[in-house]
Amino acid sequence: MKKLFTIFTGVIFLSLVLACGSGQKLRQSDSIPQGSYDREAMDHMIDGAIAELLGQPQTALLEYHQAAEIDSSSPGIYLAMAENYYMLGEFKSSIRQVSKALQIDSDNLAALELLAITYEKLEAYSKALNVLERYAELQPGDLEILYNLTSLQVINKQYDKAFLTYRDLVERGLEDVEYRLGIGHLFLQATAFEYAEKIYLDILTDFPAREDPYLALAAVSKAQGDTTRAEVWYRKAALKNPDFNDAKMELLNIYEKNDQYDKAITFYQALLEKDSTNLDNKIALAKLYYQNGDTLKAARCFRKAVRDHPNNESAYLSLASLQKIMGDTLAATKTYERALEKNTTFLTIRARLRDIYVDKQRIGRAIELYEPLKNADSTYVGANIEISNLFMYRGDTLQAIEQIESLLQTDSEDWRVPLTLGRYYFLVNENSRAADLFNQVLEQRQDIPALWVLRGINYMRMDSVKQALDNFLQAVQLFPKNAEMNFYTGFLLNRERNYSQAIYYLQESLDREPDNIQAMTTLASAYDELKNFNQSEELYLKLIELAPENPLILNNYAYHLAVRGIRLEEALRMGLRAIEEDSENAAYLDTVGWIYFRLQDYEKAVEYIRKSITLQGDSAEVYEHLGDAYSQLDENEKARQAYEKALELDPAKSQLKIKLNLDK
Repeated sequence: MKKLFTIFTGVIFLSLVLACGSGQKLRQSDSIPQGSYDREAMDHMIDGAIAELLGQPQTALLEYHQAAEIDSSSPGIYLAMAENYYMLGEFKSSIRQVSKALQIDSDNLAALELLAITYEKLEAYSKALNVLERYAELQPGDLEILYNLTSLQVINKQYDKAFLTYRDLVERGLEDVEYRLGIGHLFLQATAFEYAEKIYLDILTDFPAREDPYLALAAVSKAQGDTTRAEVWYRKAALKNPDFNDAKMELLNIYEKNDQYDKAITFYQALLEKDSTNLDNKIALAKLYYQNGDTLKAARCFRKAVRDHPNNESAYLSLASLQKIMGDTLAATKTYERALEKNTTFLTIRARLRDIYVDKQRIGRAIELYEPLKNADSTYVGANIEISNLFMYRGDTLQAIEQIESLLQTDSEDWRVPLTLGRYYFLVNENSRAADLFNQVLEQRQDIPALWVLRGINYMRMDSVKQALDNFLQAVQLFPKNAEMNFYTGFLLNRERNYSQAIYYLQESLDREPDNIQAMTTLASAYDELKNFNQSEELYLKLIELAPENPLILNNYAYHLAVRGIRLEEALRMGLRAIEEDSENAAYLDTVGWIYFRLQDYEKAVEYIRKSITLQGDSAEVYEHLGDAYSQLDENEKARQAYEKALELDPAKSQLKIKLNLDK
């Protein structure tokens, strides 16, 4: 329900308090009365108002209660307490205090207003209605109160009264069409269709040039299941004004849903008879011909649109789209070329034609498209970037970079230039130069998510993990709901072993993209590290469902089970399947080796773990696994060597020192 009430703020109490003992009614706009008042009570009220302004509502209430003990005859004091309780969400306490104010002054408008809105908060709509009816008797010309009274009458199913109140509102000067429509919508939602329709017809009479009353009347018909009558209202609207696009779209949806293309075609023909210059209607009619299977008429209609509107890009685009759908790329190409001959400013058509040339590997011809734009002030930078991108696509990396380097000397203030050059250097792995350029762009633009992602990944390539993490932590503040930002932030925190914080960002990423396999896999890994196996197990099961043959998922789930020492045969099958997909992956080999260790097949464990080390011998964890396997085979010297290598790679592994001491 729409609220139009004004709630008091603490400042108003400085005037309210001066009414202590006077019995004078006050609203926010009233001037300060000159009646008698109790000085001590006023001091407490002033202190309460100041406490409220300082955000100390409990202190404010204490002061107000003390004021009431001194002067129990002032409605202003009780109203102050009631308003404060309302702001704290203690609605029943608010009602008790405002009722005390009304016992002293039954016609206090501010108290009645607050009591009504508090009843509404408690969904006591019948009581709220009674209070507003009393208010309306005292202030019959208050439009805000009448509006809310109408709403409450509808909620209480007093439709006759509500309609009469609405008519009173209009007669008293309610001209705002949005408020009037809002009342109609209340009746519609309450399924009081007769009154909703009366209100919408009333609005249509007063505002015949607006589309929304037509749409509302159609909505009433649809709510009653009368699609035919809804269709009539949409047709009336569209024929009244061909620019009533919502009505046209609704009507078209009805026709398409019921496969009534002949009716739709007839309708658009009527629209064009009324206004033969409307290009949108011509294009819509041509599309309907195509949907109805009459390709010849569709093409004829599109060509007529092109002839009638030679300087409108949409006409050419529509014709070429039909030609491409029909498989005639040559005809589409000619349409685009003819369009550019007519108007060189058709940038979308130029881009579509470029794509056709690129698909046909006619890169030189694509470059020629942008050469004329290099001399125009408005397209100079964009044309040069397009040309350099085409050089890059063709494999002329050096020429592409040289062109943008030259552009950087003259147009560095255009952020597109350093961004393009940075992207090129990123693609050729000149990451330090790319980083400088991305930083330069960020001095001009910080609102481009893709730039932050590119810069962060570039830092990761440089193995500058701290800079990458700082980049994404800044970016996620700017784009807190961006799935990609949250993923990379969580990924890097996970890599830095800050698992608890990583989980927060990874979960945020998954909330945005629930089936993101990368985010889910990283989150499962973080839960594993924290030994929160129930959470990681749930994620692995979903991952296996989403990508049952993904070797990384198979490996990670297998290792998860091996660490827990459960379902080891199942883990072994998954680990071996991962190796089948990628036999040179050191991590997968170590996983299978560790599963064999858990199965107490220590010879097999050594075999796979050694293969892992041969491929990548820089993991302390893998060397520790090897040491554990040798220890079980009583090959103590080999175990010691493996533990020492593991400790050398990661001195923080304190358990290795224990294992080495035990060997002594």
